[in-house]
Amino acid sequence: MKMKSKLFCAICGVLICIFTLMSKGYADDRRGVTSDTLTIGSILDQTGPAADGIAPATHAARNIFRYANEHGGINGRKVKFIVEDDRYAIPPAIAAFKKLLYRDKILALIGPTSSGATNILFRHIEKEKIPTIAVPPNEKTISPVKRYIFGVFEIYPNGMRAIIDYMMDLKPQDPRVALVYPDNETGKLDLGPAIERLKFHKLTPVTKEVLNPGSLDATSQVMSMKRHNVNNIVLCGFLLQPTSLLLRELKKFGMDVHVFGNIAAVGDEVIHVAGSAAEKFYGVACWASWYDEGEGVAFMRKVTLQYAPGTEKPYRGKYYSGLWTYTTVLKEGLLRAGRDIDGERLVTALESIKDFDMKGLSGPVNFSSSNHKGLNSVKVFKADPSSGKFVPVTGWKVSK
Repeated sequence: MKMKSKLFCAICGVLICIFTLMSKGYADDRRGVTSDTLTIGSILDQTGPAADGIAPATHAARNIFRYANEHGGINGRKVKFIVEDDRYAIPPAIAAFKKLLYRDKILALIGPTSSGATNILFRHIEKEKIPTIAVPPNEKTISPVKRYIFGVFEIYPNGMRAIIDYMMDLKPQDPRVALVYPDNETGKLDLGPAIERLKFHKLTPVTKEVLNPGSLDATSQVMSMKRHNVNNIVLCGFLLQPTSLLLRELKKFGMDVHVFGNIAAVGDEVIHVAGSAAEKFYGVACWASWYDEGEGVAFMRKVTLQYAPGTEKPYRGKYYSGLWTYTTVLKEGLLRAGRDIDGERLVTALESIKDFDMKGLSGPVNFSSSNHKGLNSVKVFKADPSSGKFVPVTGWKVSK
């Protein structure tokens, strides 16, 4: 009996060791997860036409994870954060995705920057089951719902409706509206809703002008708008660089008109570059400004300036606040997923976020298994070149 008992104990001991080793081996095999590290990747423009806003904003994500690592990590693991440059173009975004997936074996992704690249990568993200925080506020990103893709934004069409409604709240006399857009996926996403919202207000654009990212001159577009006696301009699917260019060109040719920007056009970098030419520029945004009030905004400033002292001015733009918001929500998902994390648990954790208080960074964030669009509120801001700030002219408004 003693021999049988000893044999039974020995077998149990061996089995426990085997299952323990198998369990450890499985944990180590989970993509992007080791015993002490979580690997997060990003595909963000560092050198292309969106780099003026996105490259500085990339530091928002870096700073959040650096701060987390210095304060115990996330559930006891440090975050390894990898940035790849997509140059706001599809081929580099695809190459970056492959590198992050197959070489770096990331757990989760932030990016890519452009709507076109995001649309191309949809099926690859879903096939490879990579939890992804999408960057462009593209309706196709989150509708229909895709299990592994989340957006911490309000979509372009809702932002466009909000800014056109605000334009009409100003009660313009005999409004003659021009729509200016880039000839790309983002421009098309905004153009249709803009035309529809103008129609709702019984207006038809008197002209539609194309101005692409990276353009160095907007003379022909401004001259065309002058011939059409335009007195209000709506920017559809714009980025910061062409916004600054157009504002300067309007002032140069004496067009003293109101200009209304889409979500991606409203960054403090526009005021830095355009100066007094931005005096009549309004824009809609779903994230706070660097200098706004709120506990979350104050924390963003505190951490950022801790790592970059003396850089309060020039003010960081809304892309910085946006990337800070994105990364804050991803970090919350990582925390909720717990120590036994993998991609599936991260998705479930993100879907559990309800009425998450962003403390002034944005409106509350809500996800579920049937909704991956986290925000449904925006603010309208007006540029104030004298202070270098975008001043809110509304509170957070639920989008329609």
